[in-house]
Amino acid sequence: MSIPPLIMRLRVKREGRMGIRLWLPLFLVYPFLAVLVLLLLPLLILAALLLLPLGWSRAVILVCPRLYGVICALKGLKADIQGEDERIFVSFK
Repeated sequence: MSIPPLIMRLRVKREGRMGIRLWLPLFLVYPFLAVLVLLLLPLLILAALLLLPLGWSRAVILVCPRLYGVICALKGLKADIQGEDERIFVSFK
């Protein structure tokens, strides 16, 4: 079973200026995300029932598991973006 990332590191460096370093605890966001999904679940079921004749109901129902898979796939992602005068580093752990 995959585990979603728990911490996001963000670092922004600018030439000649003070940089920014942030450690964002993502595990504090997940309970709010779970409540949001539970609140939107009736709308998701209604959309699946309305799209049943068109054959799209399975795709609508699988949105939540696929979104969870995408969030879990972020673990270990490191992005280092460098521009002319600044550098941004994002890491998920």
